[in-house]
Amino acid sequence: MGLAYHQTDCPHYKVVCVCRPEPGVDLFQIQVYSSDTKKWEISCESFCIGKPALFSHGVYWNRVVYWAPFSGPAFYFKLDVEQLHMLPLPEGSGSSEIFIMYFGESRGHLHLVVYKNYEDNCLCLNVYEMLSDHSGWFVKYQLQLDELLGSFPEMISEYTCYFKVIDVVRGEEEEEEDTFIVLNTGKKIITYNVHDKSFKQVSSFTRFLFEDISMFHPVYHRYTETLSSF
Repeated sequence: MGLAYHQTDCPHYKVVCVCRPEPGVDLFQIQVYSSDTKKWEISCESFCIGKPALFSHGVYWNRVVYWAPFSGPAFYFKLDVEQLHMLPLPEGSGSSEIFIMYFGESRGHLHLVVYKNYEDNCLCLNVYEMLSDHSGWFVKYQLQLDELLGSFPEMISEYTCYFKVIDVVRGEEEEEEDTFIVLNTGKKIITYNVHDKSFKQVSSFTRFLFEDISMFHPVYHRYTETLSSF
């Protein structure tokens, strides 16, 4: 399911549900609930996807619900015209040596973070931003995180990485000098400023939280005391 709501657009919300009309059959159906009409409606006829798809980690942005491209093909659903489309991905993101680490929205921007398999003592992340017409991505930030390894050596081993990108938080001002990413090293939560390259630890754990970046994609939620945008 995905929740489509933004307090600046409309006081009402919609819930988008992707389900199988018949158990065990590779056919999907999209149903939409509107808080305005208080009714569920079938949005489009049943459809089949050639490859396994994961309709989870839904993100609402620009009147569209996107599903995270962590596994298999990814899709997005336009609420105004009730149409399902395949989500384009940055070139090379389908490689076995490229890991998609984060997919989410901040201050009206949709982000995708990818990490290339650790090699040559280089730890780099590309932060992509979606074009406003949904046609593709451009590189917003290229981050060199090698300096983090001295303070947080648990992030990387000889064969794999042990960290996850929790969030990309855009700054308030046009210069966005306070834009930062949030990382989970497995033992600590740290923030990294994309402009001045500063970082700090904000939390720690008594045990290692995960062993392999490819095992799962945990869901993190922002905390806020109001419904104002983060």
